[in-house]
Amino acid sequence: MASANPARFFTLLQREFREYKNSLLWTPIASAIILGMLMLGSAILVNRIDMIGNAVLDSVIRLSEAGLTGSVEVFEEDALDGSGEETTLVSVQGINPETGEPETINVEITQSRENGSLEQRITVGGAVSPSEPGSPPAPPAPKEYRVIVQESESEEQWNFSRDWNFDFTPNSDSGGASADGDLADGYEGAELNIMLSVVHGILTLVLLITSVNYLLSALYDDRKDRSILFWRSMPVSEWEIGTSKLVTALVVAPLIYLAVSLVLQLIYVMLMMWLVWRLDLDPFEVVIGNVDFIHLMIDPISGWVLTALFVAPTYAWFLCASSLAKRSPLLMGITPPIALMLGEAIIFRSTRLEDSFSRHVPHLSDESALGFYLYGPDWSNIDLMSIASGLLVAAVLIAATVWLRKYRWELS
Repeated sequence: MASANPARFFTLLQREFREYKNSLLWTPIASAIILGMLMLGSAILVNRIDMIGNAVLDSVIRLSEAGLTGSVEVFEEDALDGSGEETTLVSVQGINPETGEPETINVEITQSRENGSLEQRITVGGAVSPSEPGSPPAPPAPKEYRVIVQESESEEQWNFSRDWNFDFTPNSDSGGASADGDLADGYEGAELNIMLSVVHGILTLVLLITSVNYLLSALYDDRKDRSILFWRSMPVSEWEIGTSKLVTALVVAPLIYLAVSLVLQLIYVMLMMWLVWRLDLDPFEVVIGNVDFIHLMIDPISGWVLTALFVAPTYAWFLCASSLAKRSPLLMGITPPIALMLGEAIIFRSTRLEDSFSRHVPHLSDESALGFYLYGPDWSNIDLMSIASGLLVAAVLIAATVWLRKYRWELS
C-alpha cells in the first residue's frame, strides 16, 4: 500500500499538468517565441545601423580619452524610396579632455542608391567650441569616408525614422565597472551570462504571475464546478490533493519554465554568434569565450531552489485563500495581509509584519533579490531562521487548507 502512494501522487501531478497545460506549458513557450523574435529583429536592426555606429566612432574616440559625458542624438531627413538620398545628422556632445570645455562634433551621413548599389558618404566635421575670451583652437579639417555596398535587388529596403539618444557617461570612477561589481566579479570573462540572465528574469516574472493565478483558482474552481465531489469519490486524500497543487506551483511549473528558459538562452547565443559573424568577427572568441555555460545552467536552478524555500508560505497562503474564498480568491489572497500590515502600522507604528512578509515575496532590490538572480543566489548570506519559520507557516496553512476543503467547501 505504501508503494501506491507515490504512484497516486504522481497521477495527481499529471492531472494538474493536463488541466492547466495552457499556463504550465504553452505560456512559457509563447513567451519564449516572442522574446526570440524580438532578439532576431534586434540582430537584423543592429546589422542595418552598424554603419552609423562606425561613423560616430571617430567622434567618440576623440572625446572619450578622459571619460566621455553627454549624449549622441540621431535624426533623419528625406527617407529613401528606392532612389534619391537619405541624410542623417549626428551630433556628439562631450567634454574636451584637454581644455575641459564643452565640445560638439558633427557627423553627416548621406546615402544614395543607384543601380543596386548603396553609396554612403560619411563626413566627420571639426570640433565646434563655444565662444570664450581668447582664441579657441582651430577645429580640425573634416574627414570624409566613402563606402559602396553592393545590394541584391531582392533584399528588403529598410526605412526608419530615427530619433535616438545614447548615453556614454561612465558608470563610476572604477573604469566603468558595474554598480554591482562585487557580485559580477565572478563573471569576469563571461559577461554575456549577465545579459542572458535578464532573459531568464523575464520568464521568471511570467512564471510567478501564472503560478499565483494557478494557486488562487486551483481549489476555488473545484468547489465552483463541484468537481470536488468527484475527487471525494476517488481513493485519494485531501492531503494528497492539497500538497500536489503546492508541489505543482513550486516544482513542476518551475522545471518547465527553466527548461524553456535554457533553450531560449541557447538560441540567443546562436543569434549573437550569427550577428558577430555578419560583422566579420570570430563568433567563438567574441561570444562563446564570454559565456560560462556551467553557470548558465546552475544559476537558474539554484536560484529557484532558494526561491521555493522562501516563497513556500506565500504560495501556501494563496492556496488556502483559494479554499477559503466564496467570491474572489484574489481579494481573499491580498486583503488580509494588507489589512494586517496597515493595522500594525497605525496601531503599533511598526513594520515588523511588512518586513516579514516582504522576505517571502519575490522581489528585486538593491539590498536583496528573491526569484530574480542576475548572478545566482548568495548562499553565504541565507537567513536559515526565516526559511525554517516560513516552512512551518506553510505547513500550518496547508493543514488549514485541508480542513477547509473537508468541512467548508460550499460556496454559499
